[in-house]
Amino acid sequence: MTEIVKVPDYTASPRQTLFHTSTAFERFYGGAAGGGKTAALVAEAVTRCLEYDHYAAYLFRRTYEDTKKTLMREIDKQCRAYIKDGNMIFRSQEKGYYFTATESWIYLCYYNHEDDFNHYQGSEIHMLGIDELTQFYESWYDNLVGRVRSDDPDKPLTVFAAGNPGGVGHGWVKTRFIDAAPPEQIIYDKRPYVKRDGSIDYIETTRMFIPATLEDHPSASFRQSYMRSLLTMADPKKREAYLYGNWDLFAGQAFSEWRRHLHVVEPFNIPDHWPRWMAYDYGRGTYAGAVWLARDPISQRIYLYREYYVSGKGPRIQAREMKQLEQSNEQLPVRLADPSLWKHIANADDGKTIADRFDEEGINFTPANNDRLQGITAVHEALSLAPDGLPYLQVFSNCVHFIRTLPSLVVDTKRPEDVDTTGEDHLYDALRYGLVNERKATVEDSMPQSDPGLFSDGGYYG
Repeated sequence: MTEIVKVPDYTASPRQTLFHTSTAFERFYGGAAGGGKTAALVAEAVTRCLEYDHYAAYLFRRTYEDTKKTLMREIDKQCRAYIKDGNMIFRSQEKGYYFTATESWIYLCYYNHEDDFNHYQGSEIHMLGIDELTQFYESWYDNLVGRVRSDDPDKPLTVFAAGNPGGVGHGWVKTRFIDAAPPEQIIYDKRPYVKRDGSIDYIETTRMFIPATLEDHPSASFRQSYMRSLLTMADPKKREAYLYGNWDLFAGQAFSEWRRHLHVVEPFNIPDHWPRWMAYDYGRGTYAGAVWLARDPISQRIYLYREYYVSGKGPRIQAREMKQLEQSNEQLPVRLADPSLWKHIANADDGKTIADRFDEEGINFTPANNDRLQGITAVHEALSLAPDGLPYLQVFSNCVHFIRTLPSLVVDTKRPEDVDTTGEDHLYDALRYGLVNERKATVEDSMPQSDPGLFSDGGYYG
C-alpha cells in the first residue's frame, strides 16, 4: 500500500487559517514570537505551487543567510518526503524550489540594500511573501509589491507578510496595518488613477492585520518551552513585545520614554520675546528635515513648533520653501546644520557648497556640533520629565512627521548607545543639532538670572 504523503506537512491554527483564507490583497500576520508565522508563509507558498501551473512565489528575508536558516529549513520540514521523492527540486542557480508536476517555483530571496531590488526589477511575482516585515523599509516593500502581477486572470495575486514588533520598519508597518483598523478586519481603500482618455477612475485595495500569539503554535510542548525562555528575558520591553506582540512598546526602541499624551501639545501662538532657533539635516536623494524650536524663558521648556520634511529637492528649492513657512517677523538669529553642508559641493562648475546655495537664498546656517553621543543624550534628557511632571520638550501636534518617526527609531545593534542610522532619522538628527547647540542659538541675557536654565553647560540638568 502506498503511503499518503501530506504536503505541506502543516496544520493551521484558527489565526493561521484566517491568514490563508482572507480575501485581502495584503495580509500581515504579526505580533508575538512563536506564533507560527514563518510556517504559515511557507505553507501558503507550497500550497499555491501545488495547485497552480507555472506559479511563482517569492519569499523574502533581509539576507540570504536568514533565508536559508529560516525559510529553507521550514520548506524542508514541511515537504521532506515530497522532496525526497523528487517531486520538488532545489536548484541552487535559481535559488529556488522547482515543482515538477506544475512547473511552479518558490524563489528564496533577499533584500538587504537598495540595489538588491535590481535582482527583481523585471520579475513577475504571483505570491509575494516577506518574513520579518518590520526589518524592511516601506520603500522596499512598495518596490516589491509593484512586481506582483500577471496577465493570467486564473493566477491569484496576493501579498503575505509576517513579523514581530521592533526593527527599522516598525513605524510604517504599525501605521499601515495595526493602527489602520481593528485586528482581523479588512481595510478598504479606493485609490484613484488617470485613464488613457484623461478621466479618473478608482481601484479598491484591501489589507488586513491578523495578530499572532504564542498560543497559535500547534505544539503544546513548544509553547511551554518557548514561554519559559521568553519569561527569563531581563529586558521588560523585549519580553512584552515577544510575549504579547505589544506594538506600542517594542524591543530595540531608541526612545521608549516617548509618550504622545505628554510630548505632543496643540499649537499655540509663541510670544515674540521667546528665543527661537532652527536646525536642519540635509538630504536630497533621501529625506531632508528641519525643526524650529522655541524656549519658554520662565519654565525653560522647549517647544518644537514647526517641521519641514521633503525628499528629491535641491538646496535652492528647499531654502525657498523653508522661507515660505516662516512668518515675516520671525526672529531666528541662528540656524544650525550638519557641518557636512560646508564639505559637499553642490555644483562642480562653480565649486560652491550646499551651504553656499542656502546662503544665496537667504538661509544662513551655522555649523552644528555633530557629536552623535552628545546628541542622543540631549534628546533623552529633553524627553524626560521636569519637576512639574511634563517633559522638557514638547512637540506641536501639526509636526506629524516628527511625531511619526521619533518613536519608531531603533538602536544600532552594533553600537547600542546610538540610533540606527539606516532608519528614518532625519528629523531626529535636526533635533539633536538644535539641542546640543542651543547655547549658540539663543540670547543668554533673555534667560532669567535666578534660573540659568536647562543648558547652562550645554546640556540638561535636573
